[in-house]
Amino acid sequence: MVVSLWAYAHRLEPTDRWVLTVGASAMRRVLVAMMAVAGGLSAVTVGVPAQAGASPPLLGSVAQVSAGFGHSCALLASGSVRCWGLNHRGQLGDGTKADSLVPVGVAGISNAVSVSAGVGFSCARLATGGLRCWGANDSGQLGNGGTSDSTVPTAVVGVSNAVSVSAGHNHACGVRATGEAFCFGHNGQGQLGNASSVNSSVPVIAGMPSAAASISAGNFHSCAVLTAGGMYCWGDNGNGQLGDGTFTDSGAPKPVTGITDATSVSAGQLHTCATLASGGVSCWGYNDDGELGNGTLVGSNTPVPVPGISAGQSASAGLLHSCASLTTGAVQCWGYNGDGELGDGGTTHSSSPVTVSGIANASSVSAGLYHTCARLDSAHASCWGKSSGGALGDGTASNSLVPVGVVAGLCQTAPDPGFSDVAPTAYFFDAVSWLAAKGISTGTTPTTFSPGAVVSRKDMAVFLWRAFGSPAPTGTNPFGDVPAGQYYTNATTWLAEAGISTGTSPGAFSPNATVKRRDMAVFLHRATGLVPASTPHSFGDVPTGAYYEAAVSWLVEVGITSGTAPGIYSPDAAVTRAQMAVFLHRRGCGLSV
Repeated sequence: MVVSLWAYAHRLEPTDRWVLTVGASAMRRVLVAMMAVAGGLSAVTVGVPAQAGASPPLLGSVAQVSAGFGHSCALLASGSVRCWGLNHRGQLGDGTKADSLVPVGVAGISNAVSVSAGVGFSCARLATGGLRCWGANDSGQLGNGGTSDSTVPTAVVGVSNAVSVSAGHNHACGVRATGEAFCFGHNGQGQLGNASSVNSSVPVIAGMPSAAASISAGNFHSCAVLTAGGMYCWGDNGNGQLGDGTFTDSGAPKPVTGITDATSVSAGQLHTCATLASGGVSCWGYNDDGELGNGTLVGSNTPVPVPGISAGQSASAGLLHSCASLTTGAVQCWGYNGDGELGDGGTTHSSSPVTVSGIANASSVSAGLYHTCARLDSAHASCWGKSSGGALGDGTASNSLVPVGVVAGLCQTAPDPGFSDVAPTAYFFDAVSWLAAKGISTGTTPTTFSPGAVVSRKDMAVFLWRAFGSPAPTGTNPFGDVPAGQYYTNATTWLAEAGISTGTSPGAFSPNATVKRRDMAVFLHRATGLVPASTPHSFGDVPTGAYYEAAVSWLVEVGITSGTAPGIYSPDAAVTRAQMAVFLHRRGCGLSV
């Protein structure tokens, strides 16, 4: 159920009420399809069945939506993030690799201000100026200094003042508050902009001549808008997508010909589009399917205006199509339409803009590889085109030639589990409902949850393990006090393998010991990728240098807890099942508004 921020505040844990918050186009399409197969798409899909005779409720409080390759993400007004669709690389950020037909919560993020869905990975910018990315990382596109995939958000190294972020194919870019542009990930075509072709798993500076205002990472090229309105692009230029009048790749930023009043830019697969201060839209690069929108199929290595658009407020370049949202609220798209990505009810390609059916109140649009999404003034989102693993977010795997509403997921609409000891007015009701619907806990009996019971280490292990999709352990259990074949054996094995807990002493897990609040903090922090907090906690009972200090600071920053009283965390207090439910729910969903 979607509730107001005020209402949610008054249902928080009582202890937390003090704080709130290639060649021909056909060949290119084949190559992209092969890329998806090579990635090993997951066969597991998560969905929520609609009630008989009723339409499922829509995802509300949507502030921004971004369409990627087979998945999409939305930023909510609360600062939490929801993603849906393909998840074979962890691009949904919920700690699993299960595809989802409906939005799922991105773990450990409650203060995001923008989100960007790329190819197999996603990134978010936080209110603090930090960046978090998750999913595929074989080229270092998560920016965390490594090349291992992550199913949960990880921090981009050395960035604390970002004002813009964009996830591309296998690289990403951002802009600092100082106007400095930077990129990280794959660099084979010079798309990082540092006059090199060497990949980087940490941000490197893109050599801009002056301050950048925003940036966009495409397939193998990148572009930025300067604060003065000019534009620069760099990387692959085989189809003229850099817009500098040549077809020569460049590892250093090159000025885009004739653009002096850009307000935004979007780098696509092999073409680029920009909105202008006049309200016009210009595109350049590859055009075999009409993605430049100028009524021809002839490519251009300099910007060409899209005829008929004079009131554009955002433009987005996808794989083989482009779209613009207008100040009138309408959305127009052009280019390839074989999967319905133009949203006009047909599958006929168009080299000129066509109007998307049924949308009259859009505030922005995002073109993915084979689908498109728009954010509506009603704070809802609609998507259309190819569904892949559920990229449209409507609860089905069906393609759609016209926009369909993105439905709410379990974070918003988990059904009442029917526990007699969990009242709808209880602060933990939503959390317990979510846990039950996700299969994390089915209660202590079929009709009871036992919210006041303390949590043992073995049950904590099971709760966490299930919250992360019950991954199969790869080795044997290292603990002598964990018998084989117990309900918690695989969970404790996974905890050890994931580095979440190495036990209470060498070879011992102490499965029956009670979980303390300090240890719960550490477990959740490690399970969510050891993402550092940008600001320290303010608890007087958490000593400086304590093994759980960083974890507690993170819990506070992401809104999981604010302590048991002002300035008090109570690290030695036992964790109850109700508190565990709330901790897990907030880690996975953020504040549910």
